[in-house]
Amino acid sequence: MTLKLNRYFALSALLSLTVISTQSLADGQNSGNTAYVSENSSVAGQTLNLVLPVQHGANDYFSGSLNITTGASLQNGAIAHGTSFLAYCIDPFQWSSSSPLSYNVATLSTLGSTQAADVSKLYSQSYASTSGNSVNSAAFQLALWELAKDDGVLTSGAVHTTNSTNASVVAAAATMIDNAKHGAAGSAQYSFNLYTNTSNQDYLVATMGSVTPVPEPETYAMLLAGLGLIGFTASRRRAANQA
Repeated sequence: MTLKLNRYFALSALLSLTVISTQSLADGQNSGNTAYVSENSSVAGQTLNLVLPVQHGANDYFSGSLNITTGASLQNGAIAHGTSFLAYCIDPFQWSSSSPLSYNVATLSTLGSTQAADVSKLYSQSYASTSGNSVNSAAFQLALWELAKDDGVLTSGAVHTTNSTNASVVAAAATMIDNAKHGAAGSAQYSFNLYTNTSNQDYLVATMGSVTPVPEPETYAMLLAGLGLIGFTASRRRAANQA
């Protein structure tokens, strides 16, 4: 009986490790790996008169959220079994590409401790307000560029506004930047994957919550079965001892 009980404990421990292993895939779960990324389309935002490090005609840059596809491999020149994400550009120095390119996957800490803290607070406070809102989406993009890659001032630095930049966007971005630097953290918590490429635009993808994946149903079933066997064996052992 003791041998059987030990076997069931071993089974339970193994199943528990399976669950722990599944749950360990958290923030930057692919960090250090590579993925193919392609930009599909803009989602919400505006075309604005800005000054960026990359020059484009009359400074008519799009500022806002984007849709990208990521995947582990290519098939016939396209990303195989890709997943689409809402993303923001975090790199005002390079152009984006609609062709699948190889990217490194990193955590937010790659930006530096101060920048990572400011960006994290920006998302916590303001990210939810961008949903379906072109002004807030454009403002959020400006704030993200300033906090992650520039001086945090909208009128100077590598990224700055002009007299023709939409006043509502500028005002909203200024508020977001000030809150991220000096305000309290918001209640929403996000995990991040930062996609970087040495010659093309980088992207930041935020996921709500702690990103602790729930084990698949069959994993739970196996764990519960193991625990049930342990309980059944222990009960029989107590009954035998009492007899």
